[in-house]
Amino acid sequence: MIPNYESKHDAEALFSPQDAVAEQGDGLPDVPPAVVLGYQTELTDVARERATSRTTVVRGQDVERLSETVGYVPVHESGIGAPVSATLTENVIAAGAEVVVMLGGCAALQQGIAPDAAILPTDAIRDEGVSYHYLPAEKPVTATDPLVDRLDATLSQAGFETPRGTTWTTSAMYRETVPEINHYRDEGVVSLCMESAAIWSVCQYRDVDTATVQEVGDYLAPDDWVPDAEAERGLPEMLEPTVKGLEEHVAARSVDHSLG
Repeated sequence: MIPNYESKHDAEALFSPQDAVAEQGDGLPDVPPAVVLGYQTELTDVARERATSRTTVVRGQDVERLSETVGYVPVHESGIGAPVSATLTENVIAAGAEVVVMLGGCAALQQGIAPDAAILPTDAIRDEGVSYHYLPAEKPVTATDPLVDRLDATLSQAGFETPRGTTWTTSAMYRETVPEINHYRDEGVVSLCMESAAIWSVCQYRDVDTATVQEVGDYLAPDDWVPDAEAERGLPEMLEPTVKGLEEHVAARSVDHSLG
């Protein structure tokens, strides 16, 4: 069982992300309230062309400012998978981010999903290790509903199909076995990735809004595996509507807080 020490969820950690961020000196970095986590170089290239400035959060981790309210972190330059994603998520939250969205690739489990769809997972199967150190096993790990709705609206306006459903998060890429793939496909699970459950669990623990937008990289089916989805549009084209959705979500949060 994970965690091995079961009584850890209410305990104080020895090190905090605030400690890491504070090592930069001169107070907290200037991080926008919403941050996009990116995993593919083609997306990072587009983000950097758009960026107006860059802020170092901790050594080796920068945030590219895409607008007044949205920043971008090239996660792939630090690594891939749940542990790296969770650590970078912690760092940007410690620096002031209030919304964190993953924008990355996935394997689709349902053949009926269009190759150029923008999948919006709503909940996650926790098949990695990070999330259990933040939330007990019985706690559902989910995306933030109003944020998913907002992203759905802006991506749909941009012409993307936006299927929703459960995503399966696993860290064992070479142990995605035929029986479990068939099982999750038959259960209606829409996608597989390595990060969502970890990112969302950090955000739930820190009371931060979160969601994932996924591009179909391949179709994961043992009897008909399609290793490369042929799509005319992908992550670079999803960036602008994702940024727009985040800007609208941050604005709505500000209004809600002022009324509250």
